[in-house]
Order: sequence, then structure tokens, then C-alpha cells
Amino acid sequence: MIGRRVCESDGVKFSRYTSIAIAALLAIACASCGGSDVPLAEGEATSATSTTVVEASTPTTSSPLATETSEIEDDSANASDRTGERTQIVTTTTTPVPPVPVVDDEALILSRYGVGDHRFGDDADDVISLVSEVFGIPESDTMRRFTESESGEFIDRNGDYLFIDVLGRETCFGVGLCVESAGESSDEMVFTGWTHRGSTSELVTDEGLGVGSRWSGYRSAMTVEPVGCGMYSTGMFRGVRLEVRSTTDSFTNEDAVTADPEDVVVIALSAGDVRTSLHPAC
Repeated sequence: MIGRRVCESDGVKFSRYTSIAIAALLAIACASCGGSDVPLAEGEATSATSTTVVEASTPTTSSPLATETSEIEDDSANASDRTGERTQIVTTTTTPVPPVPVVDDEALILSRYGVGDHRFGDDADDVISLVSEVFGIPESDTMRRFTESESGEFIDRNGDYLFIDVLGRETCFGVGLCVESAGESSDEMVFTGWTHRGSTSELVTDEGLGVGSRWSGYRSAMTVEPVGCGMYSTGMFRGVRLEVRSTTDSFTNEDAVTADPEDVVVIALSAGDVRTSLHPAC
């Protein structure tokens, strides 16, 4: 049998003689060709879907020494926090196990007192300049405004974060180190705290502890809380706060950590006064 099918587009008529199977396919094509600006060439494929790509952006500094910050966030802002927010609390998101750091002779030393030769209370710009010389231009540099509550605490406009002063500045570098500063005005800010979440041997304590270190190597000075958030918990090492992950047992026993110390890995370190979440994950 021979079938005949006609499809019109912009006043132009197209005819095809083909088998019954192909005639059925052309019938489907004709249903969609009405209103087409350009007739399809024989064998040309079409797609009824389109894709729109939306790119997200994060604030970056315009100065290699991070002397200029993004505008201060206040009540007129759309939100109190920017994209990619960091919190001090341990979350239940799966975190890859970082490798054990091999201490670099040129490493910048982290301590409960500060970073390198800089101590908490030093001029914020001086500290940011030092870190920039080692790790390059910051990936983000954000200023936030906090309001003093009746209890004397400084809380952001949405009631999500707690800080120690009216203004808080967070400067983060590509190696996962964030430097925090505080003050009553943007031109009089001091270094108050730091947080490190990256895997690098260039940022460790004086004893060599860093992201990727195992509890088994620091049993004499490192403590780990037995109860945490599933496979995650917190700890301390010589005044430095720790976030740890177990690769075996979860942190659910109130009496003691059941995981082998070799299986408990440091995934973050922090010290000093940093912005903290008022909504713990667990």
C-alpha cells in the first residue's frame, strides 16, 4: 500500500509518498509544523525543550590585600547572609575524609592566640595582608551588621547568627581559611578569630595538627565529645576547637567514643571569636 500525506507551512505545500509506517510518523510531524517559520529539511531533527543556564555569583574583593570590603549588610538588605554561608556547628552533610597533612616547613601556624605572628586584637587589615601574601587574593570579603539585643548580645537582623560587636568582617581564602574581624566602625576593626576547613599542609598548629589529622596521633592533648551529630562531633586541642568525623562508629554513646582513634579525623579547626549559628543542626 502507498499512503499520501500533506503538511502545509507558511503557504507552502509538501508531499511525500512513502510506506504506511513512515506516513504515520509524518502525521505526527505535521501536527507540529503548523506555524513554523522555516520548513524542516528532510531528515532534520527538532527538540521541543530548551535549557536556560543561570550562573550564581559570590562576592569577591577588588583589592589584592582585601582593604576594600563588600557593602555593609543592614536592614535594607534582602538577606542577612550571603551565598555560601559558613557555620561553626557540625552538620550531617557527608564530608570527604581529608588526607593526613604532611607538615610544611613554611606552614602558617594556627593557634588559640591567632595566626602566624598575629594575635587576636591586632589590626584586621594587617592580618588580612599577611595571609594574602601567602595565599593570594581572598575569595570573599564580607561585612555584616549586628544589632545589640536587650541581653547585650549582638544578633543579625534575621536572628540566625551571634557575634561580639556591631560590625563583623569575614575574609575567606581559597585554602579554606576564614579570618574574622570585629569593630564599631569599618575603619577600626580588629582580628578576633579564624576558622580553617580546607585540606592543606600549609596551615597547621605548632604541633602539626591540621585538617586530616587523626585522633590517634594526638591522644595526649586532644579530646573528642562522645555525643555529636551522627558520624560527626566536636573536640579540643590546646585551646583550638575541632570538628571531627568518624569513618566507622557514630558518636551516640554518652559514656565514651566507641570509634577507634585511628578512625576519627579532624575536618575543621577554629579559635577566637567567630560568628556562630543560633540554630544548631542537631
